[in-house]
Amino acid sequence: MVVEDDRDTREVVKLILELEGIGVTEASDGFEALDRLHKLRAADPHVPCAIVLDIMMPRCSGPEFRRRQLEDPLISDVPVIVLSAIADQMRLDGLAPYANVAKPFDPDQLVRVVREACATHPPGRSV
Repeated sequence: MVVEDDRDTREVVKLILELEGIGVTEASDGFEALDRLHKLRAADPHVPCAIVLDIMMPRCSGPEFRRRQLEDPLISDVPVIVLSAIADQMRLDGLAPYANVAKPFDPDQLVRVVREACATHPPGRSV
């Protein structure tokens, strides 16, 4: 799942991952992501295999999403990859994600980190 409020960035990340054979679900903020995660998990407990999360978003920011995710046993196990210019903020807030990828990002690095995160959460191949 790609959670990013900037539509262009979200589309670029989605395209990069899809070109690598990774299915992508999108959300424009944390609230939308939480709702979609519950629906996905109800249908298949292994999807998504990872979340690519922006930090600075309206309505429900990355840190707020992460707090809510960690409190919810249905979705707390999904690895989070923070994709943000201020990626280390999550660690400072005690909400350490699986990995940080700084913006602007290297597409190869992003794909590598997503693949690694998905390998920790088999058998999902969908982000």
